Amino acid sequence: MGKNRFLGAIVHLAFAFLIAAGLGTPVYAGTTGIVAGTVTDVATGEKLAGVNVIVEGTDLTTVTNSSGYYVITNMPPGRYEVTASLVGYADVQATRVVVIMDVTATVDFAMEQSVAEDEEVVVAESRLMVRRDVAPTMYIIDAEEEQQVRAQPANLYQTPGVVLTQPGVIADADGYPHIRGGRGNQIGYMLDGIPITEPVTNAFGTNVVTVGMDKMEIFTGGYRPEYGNAISGVFNQATKTGRTAPGVSLEVTGGSQAFTGVYPQIGGLTEQGLDYYVAAYMWRSEFDGIFYDDGESSDIVGNFTYPVGNNDKLILLMAQGESEWGFPSYHTQTYGTGGLQTIPQEKDHQHQSHLLTALTLNHTINSASFFTLRPYYFRNRWQIEALSDDIGYWWDAESATVGLQFDYTNQLSERHLLKAGTIRMASNNRYWVNVPAFGDYEYTANTDTTQTGLYVQDQMRLSPRWSVEAGLRYDRMEYDKVVNEDSAESQLSPRFGLCYAVDPKTNLRFSWGKMIQFVYTQAMERVYTDAWWDEFYGLSNANLRPERSTQFDFGWERQVSDDMLVQVTPFYRKFNDLLQIRSLDPDSPGAPPYVFDNLGEGTSKGVEMMLRKRPSKNWSGWLSYTLSRAKAQSSSDREMVTPGATQYVDWDQRHTAVLVLNYTTGKWNHSLMAEYGSGLPYNLTDEPTNGRRVSSHTVVNLNFSREITGGWLPQGSMNLSIANLFNTHTVLDRAADGEPTAYVMPRFVALSFTRQF
Repeated sequence: MGKNRFLGAIVHLAFAFLIAAGLGTPVYAGTTGIVAGTVTDVATGEKLAGVNVIVEGTDLTTVTNSSGYYVITNMPPGRYEVTASLVGYADVQATRVVVIMDVTATVDFAMEQSVAEDEEVVVAESRLMVRRDVAPTMYIIDAEEEQQVRAQPANLYQTPGVVLTQPGVIADADGYPHIRGGRGNQIGYMLDGIPITEPVTNAFGTNVVTVGMDKMEIFTGGYRPEYGNAISGVFNQATKTGRTAPGVSLEVTGGSQAFTGVYPQIGGLTEQGLDYYVAAYMWRSEFDGIFYDDGESSDIVGNFTYPVGNNDKLILLMAQGESEWGFPSYHTQTYGTGGLQTIPQEKDHQHQSHLLTALTLNHTINSASFFTLRPYYFRNRWQIEALSDDIGYWWDAESATVGLQFDYTNQLSERHLLKAGTIRMASNNRYWVNVPAFGDYEYTANTDTTQTGLYVQDQMRLSPRWSVEAGLRYDRMEYDKVVNEDSAESQLSPRFGLCYAVDPKTNLRFSWGKMIQFVYTQAMERVYTDAWWDEFYGLSNANLRPERSTQFDFGWERQVSDDMLVQVTPFYRKFNDLLQIRSLDPDSPGAPPYVFDNLGEGTSKGVEMMLRKRPSKNWSGWLSYTLSRAKAQSSSDREMVTPGATQYVDWDQRHTAVLVLNYTTGKWNHSLMAEYGSGLPYNLTDEPTNGRRVSSHTVVNLNFSREITGGWLPQGSMNLSIANLFNTHTVLDRAADGEPTAYVMPRFVALSFTRQF
């Protein structure tokens, strides 16, 4: 990492730690969960009214109604103890109550009459793993499980390293995730419920790190209407809090491929009732076997909340980072204020940075309802300086977004959970590209945008067995163009889900939904200068419709033992109005210049399977499997299509499986992760597109950690990671001449020590 950038990261980190130590605040994630249930008399079965239900260690409490029903909304994700108490009855406590964002944890109590004072019954039985009222296909991975899948440095504390272990998510040859056949820029990325995709290219707007991650929520299908502007899937990362990650720790890592990393964290509570969490991750590496052959990055996350009275909290979320990735080629020219300039030889590289600041007012109306109001600012920038003969282009892009979110949740009754909200985002965007090899071919794409989203949803419990989700989302995008007339696009997106509980341990799910994603601004209008075809671009691009998808899935889940859950989900998805290019010259079809149009279509179908074992008898882990068949008229939006002709997309891997096993004994923890892929498609010159397949690959990773409690080392833990244990060198992709263009990354060994203060 460059000296100036490293010092800058240290200054930001020190500043945030001072804030944490001086102000400290309780952190509540941008998405919350619910605890609800019924309290009965164990002898008579009578529903008990007036029972006090308390979430221990918090100020969250409520009282059961005349039907014995209670609900506590606005609960941050985490693990809790919940106690029920009533005069004349022994207190009952439920332990290990896990709250997950967007999910209702059902905790029923059966109370026994007692004359003894201070008598308490502790209910410690395992809670059911089946989520009987969740229709969308959703997977959750937490920070502890992330430690079990530590692998290559390019994926360590990175979103792909987490999400690619789950069903429905498949990596392309470059390691980027794709959900159920969708393109890489059709995924919605969110941090604590805040959209962090940028409108210039619809790509992720941060360094995609998981620094500070408490849980990652992964929607592969049927996501609810509160999520918009994504037609493939959603990744929503919830940040840790001082309650979930108290104390101070410092992880220092070194390994092969010149890898070094530092990961400090601090969190806790103050006597004033404040809670704070700050984390940072700084690393660098010289990679083997991938196109980005070296990288360096620094990221910091701070999450602070200040309680204002009994019902209000102010939540401050800050995230800042920058990274640089090098290419295996060199240039001696770059662009500046005076145009093309000669410089000393340097490596082709990409630099990116981001800044997110969000302030949320969280107001609890009562135990059943609350709302959040959140203004935020999100800026991101990318630069590529790659004017070598091998790559030959330069570009600079930036987007600055001011947003306002409002969300309202109300458990109207035992049968109805209402959610509604709106978001408004105004973005100032710029994009400048220059390709000297094409005769000083240059263009800008500086379209600004204003996006509005509205949604409403009712989660209905029709009976003890049947529940329904019905929702509607409205989205509108306004494009403020430079040359052409301004335009706007809008769309209604209905969503529907159905659940049927066959028995307490077996659940059937069905979901259907229409999703849309607005076209990114870089395709909406381009202004060309000094190009030989500039006369064709007097009108630039026509107005473009949103890309669309319609998805169906049907899920079956069964808790086969006290600690094991099986999920099977067949799915089907249809893509329409996909972005593609077409030629503007009617006399030379297929020749430049090009414009974008909504010409593409595609389908994906398959089956997702998950076998999950929660910790018990020293063992935990999961097995995920995806059977997929994804076809479209083109994999890339930069390719022309032939109407009616489809092909397998570049990431269409028929079989993908990940096995994670974790064994804990005493102070030792052992984790094994095995990845299998049946092979990605490719083709040779003059052959049908993607008609061949590379060989299958299997990669085994091992992690060993030991708790240190005494001796010559300070208190903490030591971790040894071995990625690609057998050092396989399988080809992942080939060029049209048959030459390999991507390989499985070689063996990587790292040793880390985490100091607990």
